[in-house]
Amino acid sequence: MPRLLCLAVLLMSSFAIHCAAEDTEKKASEILKDQTQEGSDFFGAVFGPGMWPLWICSIVLIALIFERSKSLKRENIVDRKMIDDFTKCMSERDIDAARTIAKGSDTIVGKAWHHGIEEYKLGGVSIQDALTDKTVLAFKPLKRNLQAIATLGVISPLLGLLGTVAGMIITFQQIAATGGADKAQLADGIALALLTTAGGLIVAIPAIISGRYFNSRLIGIAEEVEDDIHRVNYRFNAAEEKAEEKAEAEAQAQETNDNAEASA
Repeated sequence: MPRLLCLAVLLMSSFAIHCAAEDTEKKASEILKDQTQEGSDFFGAVFGPGMWPLWICSIVLIALIFERSKSLKRENIVDRKMIDDFTKCMSERDIDAARTIAKGSDTIVGKAWHHGIEEYKLGGVSIQDALTDKTVLAFKPLKRNLQAIATLGVISPLLGLLGTVAGMIITFQQIAATGGADKAQLADGIALALLTTAGGLIVAIPAIISGRYFNSRLIGIAEEVEDDIHRVNYRFNAAEEKAEEKAEAEAQAQETNDNAEASA
């Protein structure tokens, strides 16, 4: 996704610069005439070819933000009631009940823990490793498009700067072609060229903020689930140790009774 996005933006940038560069081929009189008629056309500059790459970036950014907002909703990832019930069953060594609880959950963690219990029952792995491995695999799709948002935050100011540089070059070429220019017209041309820099910053700032927000949300949920896995592992191991101690005590008591009966 980031590679395709970069390719599309670069192609649009090249086309926009080409369209802007064609203006330099006009005659000096025609350039001055166009500046007089369109120099103050703010909306024409905002929606002109030089801003097309930034408009594409902004539309893509809005779509990605809405997609990540929906995908990273807490209720879609983790369910506290399911985790508490799962932990209680594991503390009672009721693995089948815990698996049923996890299987009945529609959350990502619930599905991951269900597969983790299945793997644990196959043997060869601890309950903590089984739950951790499946949770890590389940969380990988949640990182999707975060890199694309970060990429937009990086390339948008560069595209804006590129548009500004191209606009300044064209403006000074116009001055060279006419042998001079009115100060008002020159200031107007430079202001329009700087619009691309402003547009790039307008796209980059929310991209950086949203990218960091989604990343911090995902990290926070991951750390919380990791703590829950440790709690499940501790409760389950403690219950296993108690069961083993009880079994050993019962075996010793039975052995003592057998020895007493044999002596009698």
